[in-house]
Amino acid sequence: MNIKIQHLILWPKDHEKKERILSFDLKKINILTGDSQKGKSSIIPIIDYCLGSSKCTIPVGLIREKTEWFGVILRIENTEMLIARKEPGQNNQSTAVFIKEGIFDIEKLPRPSAENDVEYLKNKLNEIVQLPYLTLTNEQDADSSKKRASFRDFSAFQFQPQHIVANPYTLFYKADTANNQERLRNIFPLVIGAIDKKTLLLRQELKEIELEYAKKEREYNEIKKMNENWFYQLKSYYLRAREYGLIPESQDYINEWSTEKYLYALKMVFDNSNYRKIVLQEEATSNAINELQEITNEEIIIARDIGNQRLKLSKLRKLFESEKQYHDSIGVQRNRLEPVGWFLNTVTPNETCILCGSQNSSAYDELQKLSDYAKVLSEVSNDANNSFDMLDREIVRVRNKLKELEENLNRIRRLKDALENQSESLRNARQTENEIFRFIGRLENSLENYKLIHEDDSLLQELIELDARIRKLRIEVDTKGIDAKIKSIINLISKSISFYADKLGVEDSEIPVQLDIKNLTVKRNTGKREDYLWEIGSGANWMGFHVSTMLALHDHFTSLLWNPVSQFLVFDQPSQVYFPDKLGKERDYKSEDIIRVQKIFSALQTHIKLRQYATQIIVIEHADEDAWGLPKEEIHIVARWRNNTSDALIPKEWL
Repeated sequence: MNIKIQHLILWPKDHEKKERILSFDLKKINILTGDSQKGKSSIIPIIDYCLGSSKCTIPVGLIREKTEWFGVILRIENTEMLIARKEPGQNNQSTAVFIKEGIFDIEKLPRPSAENDVEYLKNKLNEIVQLPYLTLTNEQDADSSKKRASFRDFSAFQFQPQHIVANPYTLFYKADTANNQERLRNIFPLVIGAIDKKTLLLRQELKEIELEYAKKEREYNEIKKMNENWFYQLKSYYLRAREYGLIPESQDYINEWSTEKYLYALKMVFDNSNYRKIVLQEEATSNAINELQEITNEEIIIARDIGNQRLKLSKLRKLFESEKQYHDSIGVQRNRLEPVGWFLNTVTPNETCILCGSQNSSAYDELQKLSDYAKVLSEVSNDANNSFDMLDREIVRVRNKLKELEENLNRIRRLKDALENQSESLRNARQTENEIFRFIGRLENSLENYKLIHEDDSLLQELIELDARIRKLRIEVDTKGIDAKIKSIINLISKSISFYADKLGVEDSEIPVQLDIKNLTVKRNTGKREDYLWEIGSGANWMGFHVSTMLALHDHFTSLLWNPVSQFLVFDQPSQVYFPDKLGKERDYKSEDIIRVQKIFSALQTHIKLRQYATQIIVIEHADEDAWGLPKEEIHIVARWRNNTSDALIPKEWL
């Protein structure tokens, strides 16, 4: 996205003072140079804060003590936007935001006021870069909103502060936490153009349909689960209905009845609409007691069978352990007898003694006995292995039988609970009119659930249709195709990294470099092994790969028809690996270091010329003009804060 920085503004807390304004060129290499403690390294935190950072990282001290509002004027296509945020005081941030659009007279800037908040600012920036309001992962959870791509995520490709630009372990800005690393991995396919808006929309539709499918599947499974023990519930309902006298001319409890037979009988309950004339069958309670006794007897039989199976399982497990110990013992003996075969091959019958010359077969005979014993052990070991298989099968069979019996016992007990009366008063309560109507309501609901599963297949048909739609969308999204596209694009970017690494004088730049978006770093393949950034060594190499990667990525960004990343890059003191602060102050530069620093600026110049000044580059430097090696017409000096002047980011007149 063609967004660049036109001006950076600081409004003083003293309203009588004039604003501090730093102006930037949109095409040249912008340089802020000066000594330490002049405020140079606050430039990146100020820009980042104004662009919606959730935390103000502008250093505490003079800058925050004297400044009331921090602001930037962005150049967006053919217009400008002023964004200002209030100094947060003792807080991590201030939510107060001022936004104004138009073309600004830098001499007549408006005074900011708290008209908006940070969320409004973020949404506004998301709209400007035409960022789809869609998640970039397939996860669905409470934090899914945090998985949406945001304008804020792209700061990783725009800033290289002093502690990052030569960091061997962190290549990208704010990618030093697990959460930010995961977000960066998620947005990479979108940023590099492997996923477009259409694909995102399809992925979003797919996720929504998958959610709907999961919801209906849960509903279907819940109803199905309710009906798993339906046959036993039917018996319970039938017996209760007989007890209440709801089924005219009902027969005694018949264990061999089919499901259809019970359903037919229970539906007769609803044929009798005059419930107030319900009359109990004679001896209905007595019949219920008899039926309860039958069920109790069945419970006792199953419980006894469960006890027998548990005892059998226990004995089988003990036998298995015994067999295992026996097998292990045989294995130890076999290992001890392994050398016998070798000895037997070296000894012959009637061996002549080398000392006395007599012939003797005792050694051979003993070895032969040991060899025969080893063969017996081998056969026994094989038999033990076979017994393991047999015991395994029998243990599984008994365990399954035990599980089946336990399930039957649970069903019987549920049926028993449904019929059992704890007292005569409870029995009478069950036969009250209200209790009968409540039973009828439960019965009606259960029959409806049964119908939904077994007769009404509309829910199942919905699941089938949703599944077909999911399959079609998965083909359209084409995950494998996206993966192949990501790989192809990464290869192109990696070649560009190698190109700039060579320009910067990185050691062994002829070795292929690969951008690793999984580990968010770069690596080199020597043919024998892969060396990651932190293994390559030397601050100059680390800095070189940082600068090369940023330039290569922006090369790719500017080649895309749509890309949400703003077209500006800020580097803070890339020359620090050659000129530490002390040397920078003393201006004691070595000629070879000057040449290396000049390569940095030459690489930056190459980038903006290759891309026809599409990317705005801002460099914050200790080193002065002596080290840049660029023609004056190619650079724009934003500010120079040296010892011979008292000027700094906070002007003298503010103090």
